Amino acid sequence: MKRGILLLNFGGPWTLSDVKPFLYRLFVNPCVLVGIPSPLRQLVAFTIAQIKGPSSIRNYRSIGCGSPQLSWTTRQAEGLRNLVCKNSFRVEIGMRSAQPSIPEAVRHLRQWGAEELILLPLFPQFSTTTTGTCFEAVEQTLVELDWRPMVRQINNWPDDPGYIKLLRRTVDEAIARAETERAGDRAPVHVVFSAHSLPQKIVRLGDPYPLDIERTIKAVTKNLVHPWSVAFQSRNGRLPWLQPYLEEELKRLGREGVRNVVVVPVSFVSDHIETLFELDQLYAGVAKNHGITCYHRARCFNNDPAFPRVLHSLLAC
Repeated sequence: MKRGILLLNFGGPWTLSDVKPFLYRLFVNPCVLVGIPSPLRQLVAFTIAQIKGPSSIRNYRSIGCGSPQLSWTTRQAEGLRNLVCKNSFRVEIGMRSAQPSIPEAVRHLRQWGAEELILLPLFPQFSTTTTGTCFEAVEQTLVELDWRPMVRQINNWPDDPGYIKLLRRTVDEAIARAETERAGDRAPVHVVFSAHSLPQKIVRLGDPYPLDIERTIKAVTKNLVHPWSVAFQSRNGRLPWLQPYLEEELKRLGREGVRNVVVVPVSFVSDHIETLFELDQLYAGVAKNHGITCYHRARCFNNDPAFPRVLHSLLAC
């Protein structure tokens, strides 16, 4: 049987000229702006893109004039291709709000002759705003193509042993760097696990994302001797999102005299704006301004050869 593996991600603006169009595509999604009818949602998305556009362009310029997510995802896909039988498997990338798009990837797999589609999201934790909306895009494309292959969805993998082992390795590496840097004063290391936040109104609708984050944190902190806490980043607007917010957590730690912090992104498998700008620049500045003198960020998986092996193991689940 010929099986098509569809790696699903959200995508980003690959160039500065695509920042505003990307923001529009992001916010026009009904799974992102929940409860707003279509004509009004289009207007709101356009307005957000125009208002946020200039600052977002500045942020993307500071990390290299575009998101590197596609580059890292391409390498991860190539690593997975090297682990599967090329005669019976084909790996394609599908981005929800960027190119290569999910419809484009599905059409490629149809042309190749796939009899089964395996939907593999690059979001370890399930949310209707990420994995859910990617699945919907696949379903809509299949209807438009009048194509009915077998479909297998890998919904989530928040505590998959391979994922947790690799995530814990990044934690231990970052702790080792922090301890080496401050070996002279033996400043204790506090670990902050940072997940992308989610509006509380979406959580109240039954989104399981917070529970998946809990599963990840429980697994990755097993036998962790350093003090740790959980916080949430990347919120937009004034409505309440999942808390504590990362900036508030860093301020709290600073007030309590913590001087050595390691921040670990737990909902991202590759670097993009939320790690390279938010964590490495914005929140690093918050930490410094509130007395945290040693701030380290655990790496993302990016081109780590262990990550395609994690993806490969998920295919057997």
